[in-house]
Amino acid sequence: MNGDQAETLPLTIAAEAGDLAQVQALLDSGEAVNQADPEGWTALMSAAAAGHLEVVQVLLERGATVNAQTQFGLTPLMSAAAKGQVAIVEALITAGADLNLKDGNSWTALVWAAQEGYSEVINLIKAARQKDLQK
Repeated sequence: MNGDQAETLPLTIAAEAGDLAQVQALLDSGEAVNQADPEGWTALMSAAAAGHLEVVQVLLERGATVNAQTQFGLTPLMSAAAKGQVAIVEALITAGADLNLKDGNSWTALVWAAQEGYSEVINLIKAARQKDLQK
């Protein structure tokens, strides 16, 4: 997240905190699931990076864009991969996350995971890429 709480949206704050009840309440009251801060950061990205699987699942069920990108090109998958969030990486891949999207440095989620040394995430992404090639 951009670190500027004044610019951070309530849904994003609740998602980052893992407050499932608040996320559901905000969505039920009409908050847009794909709303983004000025840099393009969404609630799904926050929940993915913070490791809140149930929140990620609810956001996806409510129509969150799995391949949303910030102004820099970060995606929810990159956010999760960079933090070693194995279960979330798996959920995002299952939801159709594009493994080949690149950020402003031309890094993919695989590069993010490798940079941070998360071998389990690396193996998961490699396996998903292999499945894609076999289709």
